[in-house]
Amino acid sequence: MKKSRQNPRVFLPALILLTLMPFALTGCTQTDNPADTSGRWVSIVTGILLLLAYLGLVIYLWRVGKLSVWFAAGSATARLKTQNVRLKGELKGLERDKSDLLDELGQKAWEARVSDPSYESAYNQLITVQGQIDGATDHRRSLEEKKADLAQQRLAVVERFNQQIETLKSQQENVDRDLNEAKNRVRALETELDAAAQEKIRFQRDVKDTRGRIIEMERSDDPAKVEQLSELNSRLSSLTTSLLDATNAEPELAAQLPGLQNQALALSTELNNLQGQIQALEGDLKSELLPLDDQLEALEKQVKTKTSEIKTFAEQLEPMVKALGAQVEKARPLSPELTELYQKLDMILSKVDFKAEAKNDVSSNLGAVDKTASCNFYGLLLIGVLIIVLAILLLTGVI
Repeated sequence: MKKSRQNPRVFLPALILLTLMPFALTGCTQTDNPADTSGRWVSIVTGILLLLAYLGLVIYLWRVGKLSVWFAAGSATARLKTQNVRLKGELKGLERDKSDLLDELGQKAWEARVSDPSYESAYNQLITVQGQIDGATDHRRSLEEKKADLAQQRLAVVERFNQQIETLKSQQENVDRDLNEAKNRVRALETELDAAAQEKIRFQRDVKDTRGRIIEMERSDDPAKVEQLSELNSRLSSLTTSLLDATNAEPELAAQLPGLQNQALALSTELNNLQGQIQALEGDLKSELLPLDDQLEALEKQVKTKTSEIKTFAEQLEPMVKALGAQVEKARPLSPELTELYQKLDMILSKVDFKAEAKNDVSSNLGAVDKTASCNFYGLLLIGVLIIVLAILLLTGVI
């Protein structure tokens, strides 16, 4: 009841200031003509009056003892709220550290297979899921072994066929080389035959021409007739011998041609046979690889399925292992692997209790602060800021 009677007295000056502010602003807007110097002085005087009024309010509150009470309540509220926020943040950090340690505790307890009757049900569930993981892992391992055996079989088949194919290709290269040589010999022989035929024709033409000249010379009365006939007869004898040689050479060369042509044909046939054998082997290779590839593809799908199952079980196991940490922490079963984590958790829990108690004390102290006095202090500050800003704007002529 006492506080309710004091509040109207305390806020009366402030209400007067807030009531006067709109009128001051109205007066300023009515005298905002730059040529009206009296309006400028009104703005300055209004700004000074506002500052003096606020200063008078502060002095009044100080004299009646309210300012110190409000300041103490406001500063205590700010300090306690700051401490409360800081402690809240520290508690969150400690809770995160505690959660991480509990997760690690559950992980290590499960790795060391530390059991206790207090969490037997959760432990048995972990064993069940781990058994599913182990079973799926063993199955996947057997599938991978089968896959590796099939891959070796496939490799052996490929090597066996490749060896035969390479042997045939090597023979094919030799036959192809021999065939090219035989074709070259046939072309060379045909060239020689053409040359022999051309030479035979040339000799026949020369013999005919020489005989004609001999006949003409025998009919002439040339003084050198005897000598010229002798020369022409000698030339005719030589040409006749050459013609005979050319005539005899042509059949000999022609006789060699069928043999070379038959050899080239045989080599060409052998080359085609080798190519056919290679293609047949390549077809047989594909036929033998097809079922192996089908089996390998099926095994690969099964391996992927088992891998997916293992991943699913592992995803189920992970949160269960982390949840185990809180139960292990409550039971505290003896285990050398967990002793260090117990100590770390005790330190964290001690800090959590200390910070929580401190936060409760701060919250209690914050609840004991006079909220009305605190609100009055911050309200007075807000009014002061508004008046100072308004006064500055009036004094500088902005409004």
